Amino acid sequence: MKISVVIPAYNAAHFLPRCLESVFAQTLKPDEVIVVDDGSTDDTATVAAKHGATVIRQANRGIATARNSGIRNSSGEWIALVDADDRWAPEKLERQVARIRPETVLVYTGVRFFDDKGVRGEKPATDPLRAREMLRYCNPITPSTALFKREAFERVGSFREGLLACEDWGLFFRMKAVGQFDAVPDALTDYYIYPKSLSANPETMLEAADQIIDATLTVDLTGLDRWAWRRRIRATQLASAGLIARDNGFKKELQYMFRSICAWPSPFWQPRRFAMLAVSSRNRLWPH
Repeated sequence: MKISVVIPAYNAAHFLPRCLESVFAQTLKPDEVIVVDDGSTDDTATVAAKHGATVIRQANRGIATARNSGIRNSSGEWIALVDADDRWAPEKLERQVARIRPETVLVYTGVRFFDDKGVRGEKPATDPLRAREMLRYCNPITPSTALFKREAFERVGSFREGLLACEDWGLFFRMKAVGQFDAVPDALTDYYIYPKSLSANPETMLEAADQIIDATLTVDLTGLDRWAWRRRIRATQLASAGLIARDNGFKKELQYMFRSICAWPSPFWQPRRFAMLAVSSRNRLWPH
């Protein structure tokens, strides 16, 4: 099978070398590596070409458009995503391909989190059956871990353009309707954490999640069931925003946690939210 690697990049010249080095060091070599320079003002395109990638240049239109452009200009039967600031373990693609069966449309891996000081922790891949259920209210699949079938991507539609985040969540939710998921439990993808990333902005993440709740996540539901899931999803995303605020020292941590409980006050839905609220209250009363 032919594998195309698609890397969206915006002002990523500083991060891109380590990403590309990890891609070209795969024990199972990809057939093509495409970097989409999304209107960068630095040397992203030059760095990508120097390291052997095919470069597509476009005006700045966001990560969803960049990924769609890369996939549209690729030729692989399978598409591997990786963001320009992340990196892979050498055996990632080989171990993912080994999991593919005729009904498989998506294979992902566990994640290791790192910053400029080193590794901060890791999370094994969520069980595929559990991941399919979780996609209703959150995204347990980090996009840089994903290897998916091109045919499935074309059947469910591309990444939704215009979103600043959550475009991968919407795609994976739609993709579960056309085939099976599988996972390599081990953390074979390194996810870079830094304060200026989109995922470190709680308001950006909330706004993007709100845009896919009705358009994607609850489109198959009706009546009271749809109303309830809207509230549950909102509650989950507010709690996540609180954790983002906590990790980045933002003052709205407690506010997000309280709004999460108000959105869905049942202690039987993600009861850990109440423990998170308690920690946020303590942080407000007795700051470090």
